[in-house]
Amino acid sequence: MEKQKKIALINDMSCIGRCSLTAALPIISACGFHCVPLPTGIFSAQSEFDNFVCADLTDKIQSFADHWKNIGIRFDAIYTGYLATKEQAETVKRFLIDFKKSDTFSIVDPVMGDNGEFYSGIDESFVEEMRFLCAMADIITPNVTEAQMIAGVECTAAPYTTAQITDLLIKLRGLGTPRIVITGIESEDGQIGCAVYDSFTRKANMFFTPKAEGRFPGAGDVFAAALVSAVMKGKEFTDAVQLAMTFACDCVEKTAPSDEPRGFGLQFEPQIHKLIMAVK
Repeated sequence: MEKQKKIALINDMSCIGRCSLTAALPIISACGFHCVPLPTGIFSAQSEFDNFVCADLTDKIQSFADHWKNIGIRFDAIYTGYLATKEQAETVKRFLIDFKKSDTFSIVDPVMGDNGEFYSGIDESFVEEMRFLCAMADIITPNVTEAQMIAGVECTAAPYTTAQITDLLIKLRGLGTPRIVITGIESEDGQIGCAVYDSFTRKANMFFTPKAEGRFPGAGDVFAAALVSAVMKGKEFTDAVQLAMTFACDCVEKTAPSDEPRGFGLQFEPQIHKLIMAVK
């Protein structure tokens, strides 16, 4: 039997609300991978909920990593998501230096903001740390706001023109990251989609689908988890992006009619079987 590929998942754990590790773990595990979570913090509920409680695990990250080194753990891939502080970003940088070998694939989701604004607790001083992490990655998956932050341009809200997104892709290429996916692009005709650049083929593409009404917290995490799964299953990069986008859209369609508050995240569980079949 073929040995399972081992993937480190560095992100926060929100106990209520399907996002971050709460989304990545079940999705990537269901696709056949051995997931090794490294929680940067544990939240009683994701930040859409008032008065959530958080346990910061920054001081534990390095000790976990040291133990894994001591027992000889190697990873086939490393996926990083939300990091709350510069200190966490610096620790994750050390983790990548220690564990990213020549055959280790890395995907960085530079979670910093949305709709033209920083998330609470994130500021301009954090961006440089995230640029460094992105430069170490094989794939980055910023949303448009995060792409603007990393590119050092003014953060603007949707809708976006093709020219704006093309300019962002050009600027992000300067990081040296081989493959770029800009997510959450709301077009002028009311659609939503992704822009992709692959330095190996030197091709850029954009993919769009009709946009559902309202906000869907955790959609980016569901997309990224599906993308990690598809890429690690050997799917061609552009095909992997389209596959992940289809999965995320299916989850949005399943969730949209539900009476459950949006803060609970996407109802991806009934759709996982479709992803499993798609990445085979």
